[in-house]
Amino acid sequence: MADPSTAHLSNGSALSSKQQHDPVQWMRFYAEQQSDDDPSGFLAMTSLLRLHHLMTTAVEHALRSKFNLALTDYQILKALQLSDAGTWLLSRMAWHMMVHATTVTLAVDRLEARQLVKRHSHPHDRRATLVSITADGRELADDATDTLGRIDFGLPGLTRSQARSLTATIGRLRASAGDFDRAYGSATRDLG
Repeated sequence: MADPSTAHLSNGSALSSKQQHDPVQWMRFYAEQQSDDDPSGFLAMTSLLRLHHLMTTAVEHALRSKFNLALTDYQILKALQLSDAGTWLLSRMAWHMMVHATTVTLAVDRLEARQLVKRHSHPHDRRATLVSITADGRELADDATDTLGRIDFGLPGLTRSQARSLTATIGRLRASAGDFDRAYGSATRDLG
């Protein structure tokens, strides 16, 4: 395999210095050299995975260092804060966050110990547990959101317009992959 510092494109031109230091461009170069297949899907996946890692690293560092919060803890606080009543079923929260119920239970345990959320029985189903955000939880969620805003939520340089466009593009991809809440109407009725 050729050294990337001396890599040349099929038309004879070399990769630019910037391209040589961009792992995705480097992969594109070698993928195109080794196959006639279009590498776009692979490169899009790789780009998103790399961005996810960079974004979550920045966000988790800010949350842990300033608020002693895990990303899951923050997501729970925000989900509760943004809900109609500040309350969710524990099981629905796990589905919403795309994590195992045990992960949510452990995070709720941490948040409850800090009096940021409270757990209570469902009024109509003894098997179900509800979680509600407290006033302190709302305040911490606001402070953490302000802090994350100052680091562009781990997406440095993304303008508001670009953020809306990115959200719309990813939204279409998520919908195509089946990411929508089929039980939304029944889940909200369960709380009433």
